[in-house]
Amino acid sequence: MSDTRVARKDILRSAARWYALLCSEEVTEQQKNAHDAWLAEDPAHARAWQQVEKLRQQLQEIPGAPSLDALQIKQRQGHSRRAVLRSFALLAAGSVLGSLAWQQAPIESWMASHRTARGERREYTLADGTQLVLNTATALDVVETSTTRLIRLYEGEIFIRTGQGAKGVAAAKALQVHTEQGTVVPLGTVFTVRKQGTSTQVTVLEDEVELIPQLAGGKTQRLVAGEQAQMSSRSVEVATATAQADSWTRGLLVAVDWPLSRLVAELSRYRTGVLRCDPAIAGLRVSGAFPIDDTDRALQAIANALPVSVDRLTQYWVTLKSSE
Repeated sequence: MSDTRVARKDILRSAARWYALLCSEEVTEQQKNAHDAWLAEDPAHARAWQQVEKLRQQLQEIPGAPSLDALQIKQRQGHSRRAVLRSFALLAAGSVLGSLAWQQAPIESWMASHRTARGERREYTLADGTQLVLNTATALDVVETSTTRLIRLYEGEIFIRTGQGAKGVAAAKALQVHTEQGTVVPLGTVFTVRKQGTSTQVTVLEDEVELIPQLAGGKTQRLVAGEQAQMSSRSVEVATATAQADSWTRGLLVAVDWPLSRLVAELSRYRTGVLRCDPAIAGLRVSGAFPIDDTDRALQAIANALPVSVDRLTQYWVTLKSSE
């Protein structure tokens, strides 16, 4: 872990502890003044504080997630303030960072300047005219230097259509996309980049891109339109692009002879809670275009086309099962 990342993580933990302390019935004026001084000490402290407040609001919207109010109740029931502080600090700096996406995510992702919630899409236009579309549960930063316009993708998926100013050798600033696996350099193009655990998936829709794995000694791999690659930190595996890889930008998920388990896994990216497929029907094949902005309608379409039923334990726990 880089020194910068360690420092940011420490700041987030401090912000979480300050929040828990200030919400305590035992907080003193001296502690409030100390918090004000901490905020003024570094702009990074203020940014972290805003993120912790945002986290508390989001926690209240997550079914079953523990809230700060619950922690305060524990304190009134006899738990020590030290235990309460520790509990909230762990929530803010540990597993609950990822509960917003129902999985743990890097610390940078919830501090990112551009992000989307589960099921949300958002569009941005950079200074050079480059168009970005962020898919569900995506987090990124845009960093500009004198020579480079850098997109740091921490999680999720983006669609990029480079602007005229980003094409050719005369471009004022070179556009690059960085993930923890490596770098994507567009050569005047349209493409998508998706973070998938320990790999990055890149799909080229127009023109070309170059991929540079982080630990492959700077060796590049060129992709052309119609190709898709999985990039690890050491290698690149190239294949034919999947059909309509950018269909999500139009609110659709296009499946062509997919196993049902794959379709369910993809749909689950767009809804809160748990969506799963019974192993007994996981291998059923399915094709079609399914709406990602209305996943309940997508599930009903699956049930209409296949011998399956939609079993809802709650709105947030849904399982597809055999109807036979």
